[in-house]
Amino acid sequence: MTETLTRSREWLLLNAVEAWLHHYENAGTPTVAQYKELQQEFHDAYMQTLHKDAPEPTLVEPEPKPTTRRSNAKANTTK
Repeated sequence: MTETLTRSREWLLLNAVEAWLHHYENAGTPTVAQYKELQQEFHDAYMQTLHKDAPEPTLVEPEPKPTTRRSNAKANTTK
């Protein structure tokens, strides 16, 4: 039961940069600083896409639940 997830462009870019950093951050390459800047940039862009799709909260009061009466065991006994 596998669901296909559609990832946003921002998520894909962030994931690619983080994968590169995971593998090459300790290699001492001169582009590590640039990738860290990209990581922050793509992280911010991805977080904005998460909040953009969220619906505005509505202030609707929930309907009160009707009360149900339970019969009292003492009242139901016949003498």
